[in-house]
Amino acid sequence: MNRMPSKPAESTFCQIMKPIYYVSKLAGLWPQSFTRSTPGVTVLDIVYVMAVYSAFGYCIIVNSSVKLWDYYMNPFESNILRYGLQTHLVNGLYLGVIIITTNIIQYKKKWEYMYLMESVTQVVEQEFHVKSPVRVVQFFITTVIAAQNIYLLGILLGYYILIERTLNITTTYLYASYYLMNLSTLALMNEYTYFVVHIRRLMTVVNRLLKQLLLNDADSSDLILLDRGRKAKTPTIAYDEIFTVYGQAKKDFGSVGSDAKTPKSPKITMVAPTSAGFNKFSSTTVLSTYVTKLKIDSQSSMESILKTLNRLSTLHFHLCDAIRLVNRISSLQLMLLFGAMFVFLVFGLFTIYKAFNSGTWAFKIMAIANGTWIGFYILVMLTVITATTNAQATGREAGDIIHQIVRKHQNHFSNDVIERLSTMSLQIKMRDMSFSCGLFKFDWQLFSSILSACAMYLVFLIQFDVTPPVGFTSPNITAMLDASNILSDDL
Repeated sequence: MNRMPSKPAESTFCQIMKPIYYVSKLAGLWPQSFTRSTPGVTVLDIVYVMAVYSAFGYCIIVNSSVKLWDYYMNPFESNILRYGLQTHLVNGLYLGVIIITTNIIQYKKKWEYMYLMESVTQVVEQEFHVKSPVRVVQFFITTVIAAQNIYLLGILLGYYILIERTLNITTTYLYASYYLMNLSTLALMNEYTYFVVHIRRLMTVVNRLLKQLLLNDADSSDLILLDRGRKAKTPTIAYDEIFTVYGQAKKDFGSVGSDAKTPKSPKITMVAPTSAGFNKFSSTTVLSTYVTKLKIDSQSSMESILKTLNRLSTLHFHLCDAIRLVNRISSLQLMLLFGAMFVFLVFGLFTIYKAFNSGTWAFKIMAIANGTWIGFYILVMLTVITATTNAQATGREAGDIIHQIVRKHQNHFSNDVIERLSTMSLQIKMRDMSFSCGLFKFDWQLFSSILSACAMYLVFLIQFDVTPPVGFTSPNITAMLDASNILSDDL
C-alpha cells in the first residue's frame, strides 16, 4: 500500500464514485483527472474552470448592485430583510468561488485520498472476500443527484411563479445566481458525504471481520448479510455443525491454545449472497457490504488469527488516515458553508415572522419561498452530520468488539494474540476519528448550537424590527415630544 503503481486497477470505490465525480467536474470542483494515473489537468479543464469563475464573477457584480435589490425588495419595505437576503446570496456566490479554489489547491490531497481508499478497498475485497453491489449503489447515487437538481429547479420555479407572476418583479439574475451558488454546494455535499460514507462502510467491514474472532457467537452477529426479505425456507448449518457434516470430528474451541497444531488446510466456508438480494434496490443493499467467505473460524490457528489481526489493524490505521485527509480537503469549505446556511436560516425565519406579523401577501410569498430554502439547507446539514457521526461511531465500535473478544477468549488465545488485541485497542482509543474543521466538530452538538444561535439572533432581529426607528411618529413618541417641549418652555 505504500508503493504507488503506475496504473492501478479500478476498484468498486472508483466505480461507485463516477456519478459524483461528473457532478463535481460540472460544478468546477474537480478540474483534474479522476485519479493520479490518468492525465492531470488538460487545457480544456482550465478553460472550463475559467468560464465557471467568469459566471460567478458576473453574478457577484450584478447582485452587489444596491439599486437592483432596492427593486427586488421594494414591496417588503424591510431593510433588515433586504440586507439579509442580499448578504446571503452574495456571500453564497463568494463561497462558491472559495469552494472551487480550495478544491483546485487541494487536488493532490484528493489524489492521495483516492489512491488510499482505492488500495484499502481492493485489499478488503480481494483478501477478505468482501463484495459490494456496485450497480445498485450507482443507481441510488444517480437518483439522489437527480432528485436534488429537480428539487432545486422546483424551488426556482416556485420563485418565478410566486415573485415574478404575483408581485410583478423581474428576477432573471436571481434564478441563475441561486442555481449557480447551490450547484457548487450540492457538489461539495455529495462528494464529502460519499467520502465519509465509504469510510464508514470499510469500518463496518473491519468490525464484522473482528466479530469472526468471537467464533461460536458469530452465528448471531451481522457478519454475513443475506437477503433479509427472503423467508428462511432452506435449512441452515450452524458454526459448530460445519465440520461434522463431512464426517470430521467436532473440535472444542476450548482446547485451542498456543500449542495447538495448525491444520493443514483450514476450511473456509462460502456464504454468498443471493443474486436477488444482492441486486435489490433497498436501503439495506445500498448501505451494506457482503462478506462471502469466513476468514477466521474455530479451526484457525493462532498464527492465522495473529496475521488477520495485523491486517485489520493496518486497515483501521489507514482508515483513520483517510479521515485526516477528508478533514484537510473539505473542512474549510464545509465550515464556511455551515456559516452561510446559518445566516440564511436566521433571515429566513425572520421572513416567516414578518409574514405572520404583518399579514401582507408580499411577506407571505417571501416566507413560502424562504421556507423551501430553509428545508433544503437543514437537509444538507442533517445529511452531513448523520454521515460523520455514524462513521465515527462505527470506528469506535471496533474497540468494544475487541474488548468482547478479550473477555470471552482470554484463556484460549495465545499471549501473542491477546497482546496484539490490547495494542489494537489502544491504537483505536488514541486515534482521532472526528470530522472537524479545527474550530468545531461536525456532529449533533454543532446542530444543536446552530438551532440555539438561530433562536437567539432571531430574537435580536425581532427586537430591532419592533423598535421604531428615528423619525417614526407613534402616539407615545408624539406625547413624549410634547412633554419635552413644555418643559423646555417652562425653563
